[in-house]
Amino acid sequence: MEKATFETLLQLLQPHLPTRTVSLEKKVLSHLWFLGNKESFRSVADRFNLSKGTLHATFFEVCEALKLVRPQIIYWPNRNEQARIVEGFLNRTGFPGVVGCIDGSYIPISGPSEHRADYICRKGFPCIQLQAVCDHHLRFMDILTGWPGFVHDTRVFRNSPLKQVLENGRLEEEFHLLGDSAYSLTTYMMVPFRDNGHLSEEEANFNGRHSSTRVVIERAFGLLKAKFRRLFYLDMQLVDKVPLVISSACCLHNFILVNEKIDVEGEFQNEENVDDPLPIPEDAPQAVNNAAQLKRRRLANLLA
Repeated sequence: MEKATFETLLQLLQPHLPTRTVSLEKKVLSHLWFLGNKESFRSVADRFNLSKGTLHATFFEVCEALKLVRPQIIYWPNRNEQARIVEGFLNRTGFPGVVGCIDGSYIPISGPSEHRADYICRKGFPCIQLQAVCDHHLRFMDILTGWPGFVHDTRVFRNSPLKQVLENGRLEEEFHLLGDSAYSLTTYMMVPFRDNGHLSEEEANFNGRHSSTRVVIERAFGLLKAKFRRLFYLDMQLVDKVPLVISSACCLHNFILVNEKIDVEGEFQNEENVDDPLPIPEDAPQAVNNAAQLKRRRLANLLA
């Protein structure tokens, strides 16, 4: 984070952070350092000349302050902004109508002693889920975190406020998100053709173009975790506080991208999805959405 960006962040958070015993600068700096490194709590406290108890208190004060300003930093785009995002994706990848790309990411945690099995993901470790939608600049437009790792991506999305936003017509008819095969095909969610070994050339081309465009969300998750390395493993006893920490990192991710104008041109080339999509459970009912199938077929024809 550049100094000018840090100063702007202080101005944004100042109304929401008391500074009776610890300065505003030290609170925010220690917060950033803790999220950006894997040092122990004791080591970070010593670095900033704070007690463990004070660092614990100030860290969550900054988390709460970021929660208050989150609507200014992570928000669903209006129709004019959606049109600009669609143009951005089209110019970079050639895929039409894309407002954003959606996926989930596992945030490993130490795990609670009670109901531990609920937090074990398919990869075998306890975690909290982060669902996010990003634009062509890797900025998050919507996030949802807090679901335990055992829960499937489909269920997380089905119970998210985002699903209601999309179903209530907050996208133009020709616009859509791109999601992997863990999601259901709808008019607002384009997913790949299921590969049964008999894909046509047109369908295989669509899947390839879809993948090379959707990988932007994987890059956003990668950038988030590269900047805030604490997210590689959150060793926290207070599991109910984990979503607050993840959300604060996502806010800071967007804040840096917006204020430092990081150039992401060329970020879409030669990238591979680092996470295999979750197969939809066999018992999950898959309603046939004729309008969505027709829309996907039209896109496949257009991309051929």
